[in-house]
Amino acid sequence: MKLSFKMVLLGLLTSLLSISAYSEQSSGGIAVIDVQGALLSTEAAKQAIEELQNSKAWTEVAEEAQLKVTEAQEIQQKLEKEGPTMSDDDKAEAQNRLRSLSQDIQFLQQKLGQMQEELRNQVVRDQAQKFSVVTSELMKAKGIKFLLRQESVLGWDQGDPSLNLTPEVIELLNQKEE
Repeated sequence: MKLSFKMVLLGLLTSLLSISAYSEQSSGGIAVIDVQGALLSTEAAKQAIEELQNSKAWTEVAEEAQLKVTEAQEIQQKLEKEGPTMSDDDKAEAQNRLRSLSQDIQFLQQKLGQMQEELRNQVVRDQAQKFSVVTSELMKAKGIKFLLRQESVLGWDQGDPSLNLTPEVIELLNQKEE
């Protein structure tokens, strides 16, 4: 019985050592990247986002949304304070206005979201070629055989910065812009 236990233990240790040796050899061959995060974190993307947020179109929509939010808050406060003494018609009118404002606010927020999405898509299209070149060069330089989208990986050692190429890709994309 002691002999078989030793054999099992020896076999287990051998297996662990071979897995460890394999993982040491292959860890440099696999990396992850947050593609959208990399593309939207470049200086060019940050500048484009800032320009959008300072644009007349964005400002008009954002200000209109804020005015509607403020009006809705005022109506809500009025209903809380004066609700018990308000007529049924006034309450109904206030509730209808709140519903209308809520729909308007939702529409304006969607419009801002669409503007942001269009900008993100434009940034991705504009940077796609540079991104492809940078990632290919970085993979060759680091001996990486597989580059996986970070959001597609179930788990990885996030404590090992060598597995995540995102920061290096951002830096290289920024250098290509200069």
